[in-house]
Amino acid sequence: MNDLFWITISCIKGVGNKTVIELYENYPMLNFDNLNEHINTINKKSLIKLLTVENIEFAKKRAENLVKSHEEKKIEVIPISSELYPKYLRLIEDPPTILYAKGNLELLKDENTIAIVGTREPTAIGIKAAGKIAATFATMGYTIVSGLALGIDTAGHEGALKVQNGKTIAVLAGDLMQIYPAKNKKLAMEILERNGLWLSETPIGQANTRGNFVKRDRIQSGLSLGVCPVQTPIKSGTQHTIEFARKQKRYLFTPIPLKQDEHENAVQGNIVLIENGIAVLKDKESYEFIHEELKEYKLRLDREHKERFEKEEKISKQILEENIEQLNMFDL
Repeated sequence: MNDLFWITISCIKGVGNKTVIELYENYPMLNFDNLNEHINTINKKSLIKLLTVENIEFAKKRAENLVKSHEEKKIEVIPISSELYPKYLRLIEDPPTILYAKGNLELLKDENTIAIVGTREPTAIGIKAAGKIAATFATMGYTIVSGLALGIDTAGHEGALKVQNGKTIAVLAGDLMQIYPAKNKKLAMEILERNGLWLSETPIGQANTRGNFVKRDRIQSGLSLGVCPVQTPIKSGTQHTIEFARKQKRYLFTPIPLKQDEHENAVQGNIVLIENGIAVLKDKESYEFIHEELKEYKLRLDREHKERFEKEEKISKQILEENIEQLNMFDL
């Protein structure tokens, strides 16, 4: 495994997330031992200047301290090279180069995932709907992804936990030592106790900013095959997740607002989504229809991941064949 190498590259001053992602996609086999062999083939001259022995040694110490400080808090540091890094999250335009996770790490490998998201100010019907949708998909074997916010997010997590062996991932905007909002600390602890997972791209000690919540939204959709905004006003933070889902080409669907709620602000965004033709959840048959649709999305995402990121084995095989060919030249 070369995970420490990629954490180190991420810790080099001047090397941004986009550069790390491009480097990993093109050179997944890179490690501390073979960097010099490949450095001249890297097209970015500005990057080559940063990959000095001194910079790498300094960044390696930072990386080791980063891993140690998180492991002391039972938080796993997961670079983009890790086998634990979620496949579909790698495919988005700007994936986190490093994730921080606490809890059931096996959930990161789960490829059947749905994000249940929505307003912090839902109607009573919206809360029930979020819980039911989450519970139904959890029963079907899906892991429920949400952001631990008040309102629809809370109902989504709780719906998953009501199912025996229901699985849920809470994606946090801030670091994993500061649960936000504080009102959901009890729920967050229950998620861990019930074999769930906390996930963030914010390291311990880094300030939580408003921008982190928008960045968190792209992770929620990026982790997921499909995104279900249960209730959303036209202007709402949930709209960020919806837009990310579109850009990331994830499956979007929404429940049809009931008549009692159709004039409520909480569902006006849903009405617009339905008018624009996204899939609707309206009855039992809808769940099976969406399940079949999600299978198609999974196949497409799997193909894309294989084409873009599963090169290491091919490259290693090619190098092995070249070495054998060279050795054969000396056979008598």
